[in-house]
Amino acid sequence: MSEDIRDRAAEALISLIPLYYRNVMRNRHTGNGVLVAQYHTLGVLMKFKALPMSEIGNRLYISRPYMTRLADLMIEDGLVERQADPSDRRVINLAITPKGKKFLKESVSRYKKDLIESFEGLNEEELRKLGTSLEDAYRILIKINRE
Repeated sequence: MSEDIRDRAAEALISLIPLYYRNVMRNRHTGNGVLVAQYHTLGVLMKFKALPMSEIGNRLYISRPYMTRLADLMIEDGLVERQADPSDRRVINLAITPKGKKFLKESVSRYKKDLIESFEGLNEEELRKLGTSLEDAYRILIKINRE
């Protein structure tokens, strides 16, 4: 496999990230960095049920001090709760609460509605290509997951 193909793929992926945030995430129900971090944290907890704060921080590239502040805010809002780890009593996990699940579900629903509205300027063929390309990208990117 040529280095040129790998370089092109890397450049394309790198250029998509800021484009995504500028054109898709901007002015969507994210408001600020704290809210985005809350969405990501809740998403991780929906998948893994309960994890130590350090593990959540590692998965989301959040520093320990910021993760502690974020967890405190989310606990105060009732979105997550602390739970003792059954396999190691020294470890405290964060777990999503029913309120956190509802908050995430409603946020995703609003976000999806906003995305659909933002597609107004696209014709049917462009939407079809976008959907197919994103599905293909997902299938390919999942192969390079390093978890």
